[in-house]
Amino acid sequence: MDMQRRLDILRKNDVDVDPAVERLMGNDELYLDFIKRLPKELNMPAIWEALSRQDGEAFHFYLHNLKGFAINLGVNEIADSAQAGLVEFRASQFRNITKLEGLLEEIEASADKFSSALVEIAELDSAEAE
Repeated sequence: MDMQRRLDILRKNDVDVDPAVERLMGNDELYLDFIKRLPKELNMPAIWEALSRQDGEAFHFYLHNLKGFAINLGVNEIADSAQAGLVEFRASQFRNITKLEGLLEEIEASADKFSSALVEIAELDSAEAE
């Protein structure tokens, strides 16, 4: 398995790989296992549902977890948008739904970019397995 090639794909897609791998004591494989879980951890349907129901506790919980997971993995675009959503929520709760929706859309756009990197990694995994 060409681990550096996989990590370079992430770097090319603006993932801050090196500090994240350092947090995992240099364990590239563990990092890659975690990074592959991020799409599920995004939990965007639950965040959108909490927003639509204006369930502040759930909205904050899911968004805060997403931010933490993304920060620890070096996916800063997602983490930054999640942080902006938390700041907005703390400041105005649900008084500015349009702004919160925009921030969630930013998370989804960043996630799409990130997902394309994971597809590329999966293709490498598949090619090597043959």
